[in-house]
Amino acid sequence: MCARILQQCEVLRGGRDQLATFLEVKPEELEDWVEARSGPPRAVFEKAMEVILAEHDRRASLGPGPKRRKTDHH
Repeated sequence: MCARILQQCEVLRGGRDQLATFLEVKPEELEDWVEARSGPPRAVFEKAMEVILAEHDRRASLGPGPKRRKTDHH
C-alpha cells in the first residue's frame, strides 16, 4: 500500500528526486520504499498522503467530470 501511494506521489511531484526533496529524505531511502523493500516512517507516509489529498482537493474543485455512457462501464 505504501509503495503504491509513493509511486503516485512521484508522478504528482514530478519524479523521484523531486519527491525525495519534498519528503526531506535521501533518494536511496525513497527507492527502497517505492520498490516495497521496506516501509517509510509514519511521518514520511503522512507527508506523502498530504500530496494525495491535495490532488484530490484540486480535482474536486474542478467540479464533476464528464458523465460516462452506459457502454463505458464494464
